[in-house]
Amino acid sequence: MQPILQVDNLTIGIRGEEGEFQPVNGVSFEVFPGETLGIVGESGCGKSVTSLSIMGLLPQGIGRIAEGSIRFQGRDLTKLPAKELRKLRGNEISMIFQEPMTSLNPVYTIGEQLGEQIRLHLGLSKREAKERCIDLLQMVGIPRAEGIVKEYPHQLSGGMRQRVMIAMAMSCQPQLLIADEPTTALDVTIQAQILDLMRKVKHTNGTSIILITHDLGIVAEMCDRVVVMYAGQIIEQAPVRELFNHPAHPYTKGLIASIPKLEEQKRRLYSIKGSVPHPSSMPSGCRFAPRCEFFRESCRVAPPLFSLNQTHQSRCWLAEEGGREHGGDIAAST
Repeated sequence: MQPILQVDNLTIGIRGEEGEFQPVNGVSFEVFPGETLGIVGESGCGKSVTSLSIMGLLPQGIGRIAEGSIRFQGRDLTKLPAKELRKLRGNEISMIFQEPMTSLNPVYTIGEQLGEQIRLHLGLSKREAKERCIDLLQMVGIPRAEGIVKEYPHQLSGGMRQRVMIAMAMSCQPQLLIADEPTTALDVTIQAQILDLMRKVKHTNGTSIILITHDLGIVAEMCDRVVVMYAGQIIEQAPVRELFNHPAHPYTKGLIASIPKLEEQKRRLYSIKGSVPHPSSMPSGCRFAPRCEFFRESCRVAPPLFSLNQTHQSRCWLAEEGGREHGGDIAAST
């Protein structure tokens, strides 16, 4: 099966006050038709910047793709003219942004914003676009859709705004949907409804999904494969069950160990010491070394992405030595 999306050696440059730094460095992954790929990691690991580069939404004059390619159905998006990219964006590739209140225009009604995209990409009349808007809002479980199309974003709850964003993203039945933290700041009941809605969209339309999140519970529930990012690099990737059952990288083990467990009683929850380095001051060698409980002299040299098997990779020198049995049980040591 051919991948629908191929990201190869992606490096992104962001211009700052002290020169250009790289929040994403040498990232490569694939997304296959009908697959949900999870991208996980702490804030500042480069997840959202990667998604914005796929959409061609890096800030102009500040961000650029310094190296690599992004191929969607064989077309390199980094080389497409702006006009062609606009036709693709929102039509064949759509995105659900992290905070709908900042993504929806406060001075236009829901119907105006949703209808504009439909008319632009599908060529429908104003009346046909309005009917399509109502159908989409009903599809995502919004009650009294006929009234909602006349309302403004501030009149809706957070969960309702997120549903509008999903309706907008799915309005042209895209082949690839990028969801950047789609359930952040929503209560658990609304989170479950949003995830069920995304699952329904995937099965109904055969849409491929890139799900960006820091919540490993959502990853376990939603994803087929997982990419773990740290400090702008992929440090592990594997099928979702293998990643949870046999994590190979100390960072991945730390993320899993930090999940509270109902059957365990601890005075203190596990946490990874330290914080993600700023892209402008990355450590030499392994980028996780300053925070790693298994640091050794070999970590002063940057490790490549080792293959543990055909589907599991880890950027750690322990992987070269047999990986899993060398890493130990982090949870047991806390």
